[in-house]
Amino acid sequence: MFIYEKVVPFYDVDSMRVVYHGNYIKYLEEARCAFLEKKNLTYTQMEELGFAFPIVELKVKYIKPSKFNDILEVLVSLDSFDNFLTFKYEIRNKETKEKICKAETKQMCVDVTKKESLFEIPQEIVSRLK
Repeated sequence: MFIYEKVVPFYDVDSMRVVYHGNYIKYLEEARCAFLEKKNLTYTQMEELGFAFPIVELKVKYIKPSKFNDILEVLVSLDSFDNFLTFKYEIRNKETKEKICKAETKQMCVDVTKKESLFEIPQEIVSRLK
Protein backbone atom coordinates (compact mmCIF):
# COMPACT_ATOMS: atom_id res chain seq x y z
CA MET A 1 0.00 0.00 0.00
CA PHE A 2 1.34 3.39 -1.03
CA ILE A 3 0.11 6.62 0.58
CA TYR A 4 0.15 9.95 -1.24
CA GLU A 5 -0.68 13.17 0.62
CA LYS A 6 -2.56 16.04 -0.96
CA VAL A 7 -3.56 19.36 0.58
CA VAL A 8 -6.78 20.54 -1.05
CA PRO A 9 -5.94 23.77 -2.89
CA PHE A 10 -8.36 26.70 -3.11
CA TYR A 11 -8.72 26.38 -6.89
CA ASP A 12 -10.17 22.86 -6.51
CA VAL A 13 -13.18 23.97 -4.45
CA ASP A 14 -16.49 25.65 -5.19
CA SER A 15 -17.99 28.72 -3.50
CA MET A 16 -18.87 26.59 -0.45
CA ARG A 17 -15.20 25.45 -0.25
CA VAL A 18 -16.15 21.86 -1.12
CA VAL A 19 -13.99 19.93 -3.58
CA TYR A 20 -15.58 19.61 -7.03
CA HIS A 21 -16.13 15.87 -7.67
CA GLY A 22 -14.05 15.81 -10.87
CA ASN A 23 -10.94 16.89 -8.99
CA TYR A 24 -10.75 13.57 -7.14
CA ILE A 25 -9.84 11.94 -10.45
CA LYS A 26 -6.89 14.31 -10.67
CA TYR A 27 -5.84 13.28 -7.14
CA LEU A 28 -5.99 9.60 -8.18
CA GLU A 29 -3.76 10.39 -11.15
CA GLU A 30 -1.23 12.24 -8.99
CA ALA A 31 -1.14 9.36 -6.51
CA ARG A 32 -0.79 6.73 -9.23
CA CYS A 33 2.10 8.62 -10.84
CA ALA A 34 3.84 8.92 -7.45
CA PHE A 35 3.29 5.19 -6.85
CA LEU A 36 4.81 4.29 -10.22
CA GLU A 37 7.73 6.66 -9.67
CA LYS A 38 8.44 4.87 -6.39
CA LYS A 39 8.55 1.63 -8.42
CA ASN A 40 11.02 3.30 -10.82
CA LEU A 41 8.50 3.09 -13.65
CA THR A 42 7.25 6.49 -14.77
CA TYR A 43 4.96 6.99 -17.74
CA THR A 44 7.93 8.51 -19.59
CA GLN A 45 9.96 5.35 -18.96
CA MET A 46 7.04 3.20 -20.15
CA GLU A 47 6.88 5.27 -23.33
CA GLU A 48 10.63 4.87 -23.86
CA LEU A 49 10.08 1.10 -23.60
CA GLY A 50 7.45 1.48 -26.35
CA PHE A 51 4.26 1.27 -24.32
CA ALA A 52 1.38 3.54 -23.31
CA PHE A 53 -1.24 2.77 -20.67
CA PRO A 54 -4.49 4.65 -21.32
CA ILE A 55 -7.27 4.43 -18.77
CA VAL A 56 -10.03 2.20 -20.12
CA GLU A 57 -12.19 2.02 -17.01
CA LEU A 58 -12.78 4.24 -13.99
CA LYS A 59 -15.09 3.59 -11.05
CA VAL A 60 -15.55 6.11 -8.25
CA LYS A 61 -17.78 5.98 -5.21
CA TYR A 62 -18.12 9.32 -3.44
CA ILE A 63 -18.74 8.98 0.29
CA LYS A 64 -18.09 12.33 2.02
CA PRO A 65 -16.99 15.77 0.86
CA SER A 66 -13.60 17.27 1.49
CA LYS A 67 -12.92 20.97 1.82
CA PHE A 68 -10.32 23.63 1.21
CA ASN A 69 -7.09 22.98 3.13
CA ASP A 70 -8.04 19.43 4.16
CA ILE A 71 -5.05 17.11 4.08
CA LEU A 72 -6.01 14.01 2.15
CA GLU A 73 -4.33 10.63 2.07
CA VAL A 74 -4.70 8.75 -1.18
CA LEU A 75 -4.02 5.07 -0.59
CA VAL A 76 -2.97 3.28 -3.77
CA SER A 77 -2.50 -0.41 -4.41
CA LEU A 78 -1.81 -2.28 -7.61
CA ASP A 79 -4.48 -4.96 -7.56
CA SER A 80 -3.39 -6.83 -10.70
CA PHE A 81 -1.08 -6.53 -13.67
CA ASP A 82 -1.91 -9.41 -15.94
CA ASN A 83 -4.20 -8.16 -18.73
CA PHE A 84 -4.59 -4.65 -17.34
CA LEU A 85 -2.95 -2.51 -14.70
CA THR A 86 -5.72 -2.41 -12.12
CA PHE A 87 -5.28 0.10 -9.31
CA LYS A 88 -7.48 0.46 -6.23
CA TYR A 89 -7.67 3.68 -4.25
CA GLU A 90 -9.10 5.04 -1.07
CA ILE A 91 -9.06 8.76 -0.32
CA ARG A 92 -9.43 9.67 3.31
CA ASN A 93 -9.05 12.72 5.51
CA LYS A 94 -5.63 12.46 7.17
CA GLU A 95 -6.76 14.05 10.43
CA THR A 96 -10.10 12.30 10.96
CA LYS A 97 -9.39 9.15 8.90
CA GLU A 98 -12.89 9.50 7.43
CA LYS A 99 -13.25 7.86 4.04
CA ILE A 100 -13.91 10.42 1.30
CA CYS A 101 -14.14 8.10 -1.69
CA LYS A 102 -13.11 4.75 -3.13
CA ALA A 103 -12.04 4.18 -6.71
CA GLU A 104 -10.60 1.76 -9.21
CA THR A 105 -8.87 2.32 -12.54
CA LYS A 106 -7.94 -0.12 -15.30
CA GLN A 107 -5.26 0.67 -17.84
CA MET A 108 -4.68 -1.27 -21.04
CA CYS A 109 -1.23 -1.67 -22.53
CA VAL A 110 -0.73 -0.27 -26.03
CA ASP A 111 2.30 -0.84 -28.25
CA VAL A 112 3.02 2.75 -29.35
CA THR A 113 4.95 1.72 -32.47
CA LYS A 114 2.34 -0.67 -33.83
CA LYS A 115 -0.57 1.26 -32.28
CA GLU A 116 -2.02 -2.06 -31.11
CA SER A 117 -3.61 -3.04 -27.83
CA LEU A 118 -1.80 -5.78 -25.98
CA PHE A 119 -3.75 -8.23 -23.91
CA GLU A 120 -0.83 -9.11 -21.70
CA ILE A 121 1.42 -6.73 -19.79
CA PRO A 122 4.99 -6.93 -21.20
CA GLN A 123 7.57 -8.64 -19.02
CA GLU A 124 9.74 -5.46 -18.78
CA ILE A 125 6.83 -3.72 -17.07
CA VAL A 126 5.83 -6.68 -14.87
CA SER A 127 9.37 -7.13 -13.53
CA ARG A 128 9.47 -3.52 -12.34
CA LEU A 129 6.05 -3.72 -10.72
CA LYS A 130 6.82 -6.83 -8.63
